Amino acid sequence: MYTNKFLLFLQGVIFYGRKKSNVQLYPCTQRVELNDKATKNFFNLNADSYARMIQNHSAKGVIEKKNHKKHGKVRSSFTIQNENGYTQIIELNEFDRAVFGVCISEFLADNKYTTPAIILRGLTGKVGKSDAETFKDQRTAILQSIDKLMFTALDPDVIDAFEKLDYADGSLEKIVKTPVLPCKRVEKTINGQKADVIYFTDESTLLKIAQLKGQILRYDTALLDVPKQNNIPLVITIKNYILRVLEIIKHKMTPALTFDDIFKKARITNKPNVIKLRAREYITEFLEHLQTKGEIKSFNLTKKGNKFYNIELTF
Repeated sequence: MYTNKFLLFLQGVIFYGRKKSNVQLYPCTQRVELNDKATKNFFNLNADSYARMIQNHSAKGVIEKKNHKKHGKVRSSFTIQNENGYTQIIELNEFDRAVFGVCISEFLADNKYTTPAIILRGLTGKVGKSDAETFKDQRTAILQSIDKLMFTALDPDVIDAFEKLDYADGSLEKIVKTPVLPCKRVEKTINGQKADVIYFTDESTLLKIAQLKGQILRYDTALLDVPKQNNIPLVITIKNYILRVLEIIKHKMTPALTFDDIFKKARITNKPNVIKLRAREYITEFLEHLQTKGEIKSFNLTKKGNKFYNIELTF
């Protein structure tokens, strides 16, 4: 149940010319994550690959199936480009993917609007908590992600691959180029104050692709809410990425996560050791939290020589 204070905070008045329209938002409490290879590949392009794709209009291949009985290796691909005068050539990362996941969750909950504050609550698991303050660096990071998602268009080439894999359901003609997150940033008046509002204008083609493949992960957003944890962008990135343990449970994969992989996804591989030390502390805190919540039974940090290597999980 939401508190009256929280509902009042979310209720706004948005003006269209001279016509007033009351808008009441009920942020979703379930996180939806696209878990297909196209989404994973797109958000894990390195800086050089991303720049080449933007500047040379080159395609990124996606191996949809390695050993199909009839077709062997089945591939799809996608290209990307900047739109609407956007000139940044900065690759999208796991933090951007987490912001994208919150926005997709809101879109699927039939919320046509969201705000940076609502997105932050989705990233940190504090949905329904009116005392969750949004700090300047958090807000800046979220809006930078929205700009990247909004002004980067993704054009997929999947029809041949999806027909071979029987993903076709009459909707393949709808898999067309769209912004990664089709939306607009507008300034509106909410509860008498100016606020940045994100308005969703269409369905993301990445969402359509994942839906056709049936590769979507859902979990309770509250799992991200670790008591007394400082939700800086690095912490948000680590927590949202580590919840892939739920994918491990679902698909009965090897129950382990390597530190190299987590650091790579968090873009701290080449950062000073003190940052990696803090990251390990954040990881441990989060896994202890998941243990308390009953999502995992136990975990163990293992070493190779003097270096921490991976995290072994027991479910």
